[in-house]
Amino acid sequence: MKQFGSVLDTHRAQVEDALRNALVEAGGLPLYGMLRYFMGYEDAALRPIQGVSGKRIRPTLLLYIADMFGGSPVALDLAISIELFHNFTLIHDDIEDHDELRRGRPTVWKLWGINHAINAGDVQSLLANRYLLRAAATDSIGGAKAARILNDRFMEVAEGQFFDFELATCGLADERVTVDTYLEMIRKKTSVLLGAAAAAGGVAAGCDEQVSATLFSYGESLGLAYQLADDTSSIWGAVAETGKEAFGDVVERKKTFPILHARDHGFSERLTELYASHQPLTTQEISEIVDILNNSGAQEATRTLGETYVQIAKERAQELPIAKEAIQTLVSLVDTFVQFGLPITPDGR
Repeated sequence: MKQFGSVLDTHRAQVEDALRNALVEAGGLPLYGMLRYFMGYEDAALRPIQGVSGKRIRPTLLLYIADMFGGSPVALDLAISIELFHNFTLIHDDIEDHDELRRGRPTVWKLWGINHAINAGDVQSLLANRYLLRAAATDSIGGAKAARILNDRFMEVAEGQFFDFELATCGLADERVTVDTYLEMIRKKTSVLLGAAAAAGGVAAGCDEQVSATLFSYGESLGLAYQLADDTSSIWGAVAETGKEAFGDVVERKKTFPILHARDHGFSERLTELYASHQPLTTQEISEIVDILNNSGAQEATRTLGETYVQIAKERAQELPIAKEAIQTLVSLVDTFVQFGLPITPDGR
């Protein structure tokens, strides 16, 4: 993904400096070095490095929106909290998904073991809470309201992870595996943090409940659109562009929206059979599943639903009582962050 643009670069740099300082101040134990490693500030030997970090969209969005509404003395603490929390979930996700790499580097559990990774993630979640408490103590009105918003949404992320576990353990024919359940899972696991970032930024700066709700809807819709775009790129995206394994979600038998669409549109029996096996899918079976997806119109259906959320996000941005230039920045962010790719052939090209 391209950078948000020069108008947001300053906010992103501010976030990076604050995050680095927060994790340095956390302590000198190797435990905290693991967190600095994961966040991109140290190498595997726990030596300082530069330039291996995530996109920081959530804290950057929070800071930008707070500034749009006049600024807040606690916006940076809130931004640090949401990014620390988001990355805590990723440390645990890597364990749960058995992922050995993230951002091109070995994951925390791969380097230091599962026990250390669980503990490091737990500590990072507590650090996130520390910055929420700091924001609430500094500003007992806007800061406290924003902190409650974030804490409530942090709980929803855990609920989304619960739904993810449930979907992973159910067979494709299980009545609990529905499009509605899947959409609720990605809403909670992925989208609410973007909504919370937008809403908390506005609330910290003093906006009212109606504007806060509009901000949340903007971020939530942006997150849903992004995840649906990711559903398409994880199956049809070109490897050189995504950096992911060709047809990765098919290889892993993930029950994403395209798969559920195909199952619900005439291909239930064969998809259920292929997903029921515990053996790795063969190249021929992967190709067959991709053909099923293509014949069912799954990519087009996913894109259509994703673009519905794109439109909602843009409409919410245009409803905000802010300068036209700021509205355009938020609209442009949607187009930058959400990109639907073109189909590729079953050989991965």
